[in-house]
Amino acid sequence: MRTTLAFLLAALAFVAGCGSAGEQRLTKAQFEEHAQADGKALQKVITDIGKASSLSELATQVGAARQAVKAAADDLDSLEPPADAEKPTDTIVQALRGIDSQLQELEKAAKDKDLLAVQKTATAIQSSPDLKAARQAANELKQKGYKIGILGS
Repeated sequence: MRTTLAFLLAALAFVAGCGSAGEQRLTKAQFEEHAQADGKALQKVITDIGKASSLSELATQVGAARQAVKAAADDLDSLEPPADAEKPTDTIVQALRGIDSQLQELEKAAKDKDLLAVQKTATAIQSSPDLKAARQAANELKQKGYKIGILGS
């Protein structure tokens, strides 16, 4: 019985050790690099949205923005950030996922050529709780000394 229990405990310890070995926390510099790269990708597509000259072009640009927002959220979500950056990073990830949902509405309105719905949705995005939460989390990271680039503006 003792042998079986000892073996079970050793096996559990081994499995637990295997799970954490691949998920080492990033250094501050590594985390900043990810945040800056994700921010640059988002900045480019957001700038492109502002250049759209028709609802069809807007729908295309918003579709590209959705892909970039999803990619940034997925990247940040896949990271094991430094401990003091974990909570704000989780907040940013959740906010990006919420913004993606709002962008989906904007894309649909643009595809439907519904100018009123486009205007309402764009206004809602600009004042959304998700955007506010992301800004607050980014400010928290900046106050902790993280250089996160455009995500922090």
